[in-house]
Amino acid sequence: MSVNNQFTYEIIAQETPIVKRNCSKCKTNTEFYCSEKFRVNANQKIMDIWLIYNCTHCEGTWNYPILSRVNINKIDSVLIQKFMNNDIETIWNYAFQINKLRKLCNDVMTDIRYELKKEKLDSQSNEVTFRLSYKYDFGLRIDKLIAEILGISRSKVNKLSQDGTILLNPNMKMKSNVIDDLHITVKRDALTS
Repeated sequence: MSVNNQFTYEIIAQETPIVKRNCSKCKTNTEFYCSEKFRVNANQKIMDIWLIYNCTHCEGTWNYPILSRVNINKIDSVLIQKFMNNDIETIWNYAFQINKLRKLCNDVMTDIRYELKKEKLDSQSNEVTFRLSYKYDFGLRIDKLIAEILGISRSKVNKLSQDGTILLNPNMKMKSNVIDDLHITVKRDALTS
């Protein structure tokens, strides 16, 4: 009889992505970090919102445009309060808009530190299913994450995937980026060989 245990692993980002762009003070292409503060400008009924980034060398600023010339009546009042109060969750949601940042910056560095809540595996199980969840997408590859969870090399992960020992649901390539609610099923007997 096959016993199957499921464990949820939460991928928790420890920092926001760094962006590279030209600094007007340094006069060079440099790195900027998220200050975790919004700049809000309202003129009559028109509002502009930016997320402020600081240069890592000179503390010069770059304002990442969030809303531009939007009628205040078209913005949810709860969202306006989040902008005014520098709500961290709202800030991080905008800081992880990687595709939008790439259009505005020379580079977005997504190799960021993260925490992976690990659980002990039940050695009696024939199959183990990992459910991955995360709040912010930063381009973490599936094969890298599975290798970290299982404590094996990426080449072994790819071999086990080709052998059908590791299955992904939905069916994806190992070099794809992790998606929220990805299920990874691993046959335990193959990991001990």
